[in-house]
Amino acid sequence: MARRKLGHIIAGILVGGIIGSALSSLLSGIFPKGPVKNFFFSALKVGFSAVEVNLGFFNFTIGLGLNITLVTVIFIFLTMYLLHKL
Repeated sequence: MARRKLGHIIAGILVGGIIGSALSSLLSGIFPKGPVKNFFFSALKVGFSAVEVNLGFFNFTIGLGLNITLVTVIFIFLTMYLLHKL
């Protein structure tokens, strides 16, 4: 039972984040400049920049970045609520 609940949480975050980000990008182009657009569509950037490790014979790059908007957070919670009710 706990595995199913964890799966719903992960699915809710992923699906809600993808839909919310897509909708945020789409709607940010439609809204006129102003405080409402800044409030809903300004992204909080979380993560770290790319780090490159070169060992001579092997090199790799690691980096992670998230852009979180209010619309994305709303859709994450909405998706998690809908998955909980199903």
